[in-house]
Amino acid sequence: MAEDEDNQQGQGEGLKYLGFVQDAAAYSVTTFSNVYLYAKDKSGPLQPGVDIIEGPVKNVAVPLYNRFSYIPNGALKFVDRTDASNQVVSVDRAAPEAARSLASPLPEQTKIPSKVLYGDN
Repeated sequence: MAEDEDNQQGQGEGLKYLGFVQDAAAYSVTTFSNVYLYAKDKSGPLQPGVDIIEGPVKNVAVPLYNRFSYIPNGALKFVDRTDASNQVVSVDRAAPEAARSLASPLPEQTKIPSKVLYGDN
């Protein structure tokens, strides 16, 4: 029960320091998917062979993806909460004031491309 509550709270929380990794992964998957669909459409006489191979590959790949897809998110959340948080605190203590003033607007600026690409608010 407590684990379910932790999972629900964890799903609602975004990554504090490593959110850009999820954005980059989503962008990469979208780009790869678009390239694959374009190549598939332009495959010409190889189209029937591509269609034949695509079915078995999906039958193997989809269950594997469903089984292991949670691992990267869990690992990112763990690293974001422990290692990244500790590193940010230690760098913040040791960094000169000029570096801190340059770095302070960066987290907000990294969200701008995500808002432009995906229309996030």
